[in-house]
Amino acid sequence: MLTFDPEGLTGAQRDGDACVVCHKRWPRPRVRVGRLPDDSPVLACTDCAEALLPAPKATVVAFPSR
Repeated sequence: MLTFDPEGLTGAQRDGDACVVCHKRWPRPRVRVGRLPDDSPVLACTDCAEALLPAPKATVVAFPSR
């Protein structure tokens, strides 16, 4: 989980009322992408969250050797 420095965030971003990346307020950000040092959640809009969150691990399929 990413920890964000609250000094660089606006009040709306710290309160979860604006996206931590693009500052968009509507629709209200819903994806938790990190936390503040006091464990408060940091939220992002869906588009920005995709860029911040790690990609899921690929499924590896093993084929039997011949």
